[in-house]
Amino acid sequence: MDTLTQVRQQLDTLLAQIVSDHQALDTRERQLAQAAEQLSQDPAIAAAWQQGGAAERNRVAALIDHQLDQLKRGGTNALVLTALRRQVLEVEA
Repeated sequence: MDTLTQVRQQLDTLLAQIVSDHQALDTRERQLAQAAEQLSQDPAIAAAWQQGGAAERNRVAALIDHQLDQLKRGGTNALVLTALRRQVLEVEA
């Protein structure tokens, strides 16, 4: 019986630690969300975010252009990539 009691106590301790860790993680996630929200209110950071989005769209469009160059035959793949490129560039930040 002592072994069973010890195992039960170990499991209870482990469960309590898991619950504590989960609560700490929830608290940290909440703090990070609040910090991100505060940062998004800063006009300079919002502008930088938009510039980053535009740069990423341009990077994706350049990659698509590279693939289009490889598909000069004008097959279906080229048509699909052309439409995809247009959609990437039209997305607003």
